[in-house]
Amino acid sequence: MAYQILVKSRLPATMRGQLEALLFFNARQHRMREKIAATIERYGVPELVDDRGWLRVQVAGRPEVQTLYAVHEEDDRARPVGVIVYLRDSFEHITVLHVGVADDYAVGGRYASERVLQRLMQHIRQVARRTCGVRHVALAYRVTRLRAATA
Repeated sequence: MAYQILVKSRLPATMRGQLEALLFFNARQHRMREKIAATIERYGVPELVDDRGWLRVQVAGRPEVQTLYAVHEEDDRARPVGVIVYLRDSFEHITVLHVGVADDYAVGGRYASERVLQRLMQHIRQVARRTCGVRHVALAYRVTRLRAATA
């Protein structure tokens, strides 16, 4: 059977170790260490919470934080291969706080052509377009903003 990559808003708690690896022990995070530290200082430390058998990323003092996951499904197996944590931090802005992509889905990886990060960002833009008042999506690790209206 062929595999598929699905974007989901929930992960079962049984995937905790895999999600921890993506979010906290990502092999490429050293490239963005200073920006990650600044984001944590500004918004708070992300932590994983088991919410009745489902995983949720929580940031202290930020109940509006939401998460999307890219999941590789093949046969009866599944594993998270991407995660994006975001919040609506003002009426007009959604800010992406944290991103993690599995090494084999990142640039140069076996599944790089699946464009996991771009898929997750596309979903965030769709959320922004459907949310009244939101005009921009900002990446906490970048200085520039993306317009919500762009495809």
